Amino acid sequence: MPDEMFSPWRVLCVDDNELVASALQRRMQKEPLLRWSGVVSDGSAVLQTVRDVSPDIVLMDIDMPGVDSFTLVERLAAESPDVRVLMFSGHVTSEYIDRALNCGAWGYLSKNEDVAELLQGVLKAARGEIALSREATAVQRSAFRRSGHPTHPGDEAG
Repeated sequence: MPDEMFSPWRVLCVDDNELVASALQRRMQKEPLLRWSGVVSDGSAVLQTVRDVSPDIVLMDIDMPGVDSFTLVERLAAESPDVRVLMFSGHVTSEYIDRALNCGAWGYLSKNEDVAELLQGVLKAARGEIALSREATAVQRSAFRRSGHPTHPGDEAG
């Protein structure tokens, strides 16, 4: 992992949507702490591309044709433990968020939020923090409340 003061974090995007990837690339080029390392639109090429490109962060779409993105996260966590994988999707459910984190992802970001918010999540993961977008946080908070757990110390469940 690079030192934030001297070297930008290398980010590989895994997404089959060219518009999303292009928007991320344009915005990331304006961010001095991040460097675009390319895009992979074919899920079957992810593992080899990570070996070839050596990104610090992989921003992975949850819906990649022909592959299970959660399985890819598990494989990346096992094969490239220094790479921080962030899942991102327009499908933001508690089940997906939990599954992503349990597979080894460093966070879950919503495509429903603007690109600046996504990049803030990438920077958060680069600093070693779990990154949840605002929408993902709200979904998790709601699921937690529905489970009957108190949301504040001293609150009673139910």
